[in-house]
Amino acid sequence: MPGRSVIITSAAKGVGAACARRFAAAGDRLVLADTDEETGQALAKELSAAGAEAVFVHADVANRLHVHNIIAEALETYGRIDVLAHTGMMHFSAPFFETSEEDFDRVVAANIRGAFLIDQAVAKHFVKQAENETQPTPPGVIVNIGSVEAVTAAADHVAFAASQGGLHQLTKAIALALSPHDVRVNAVGVGAIKGDIAGDAESRRLRDVTPLKRIGDPEEVAEVVFFLASDAASYITGQTLYVDGGRLAQIEPATKKEDDED
Repeated sequence: MPGRSVIITSAAKGVGAACARRFAAAGDRLVLADTDEETGQALAKELSAAGAEAVFVHADVANRLHVHNIIAEALETYGRIDVLAHTGMMHFSAPFFETSEEDFDRVVAANIRGAFLIDQAVAKHFVKQAENETQPTPPGVIVNIGSVEAVTAAADHVAFAASQGGLHQLTKAIALALSPHDVRVNAVGVGAIKGDIAGDAESRRLRDVTPLKRIGDPEEVAEVVFFLASDAASYITGQTLYVDGGRLAQIEPATKKEDDED
């Protein structure tokens, strides 16, 4: 029996690529979408060479036509869609007074509009697919990737933090809208993850404020995404699971000075 048909956005590297490898290892069939065509095509070839079924689509999910192309590719290649892992997230940092209207619009478009468009398009197909099937099949699943900054904030992350709060509320609302169709929608909120951090100084700072005292691996996030997309999570919807090394559990971050005193 063929594996599930899984769409993974921002799949070329980082968490998206880790998700692609995790789903491929389970025998699922993949549609990889990203704006980085060269790296995305290379990943699809890598997975195919290892025996997986994977195709690549050059697409920006903030563009409705590109979203249509992703859906069309999944249906043409595999005939159905079972899972969406939307891993796209644009990071942006600038002082509040230096954040332009264009900056804000760009971040919101990437992080909220993009999630809305791809989630809505896939959800419509889930509903249509269920109506047209002669035999019952497992309902569709959507997993969105976001950040701990849906809860926390930084002074120079105004646009990014706002977009993350919006993404997690969007996930809740979509989960409620799709619950009559048994479609589950959840999010994964990530802390400091390898590949997303610029420079050694920033990496050291994030390790210092993380209780587990390390930076997370993309594969650790991919395992949680895979869990939420599995039957093991069949009674979970409208939730955000945080993969953050304990950052949201603490009242105040552990400081390097405190560590030295110990």
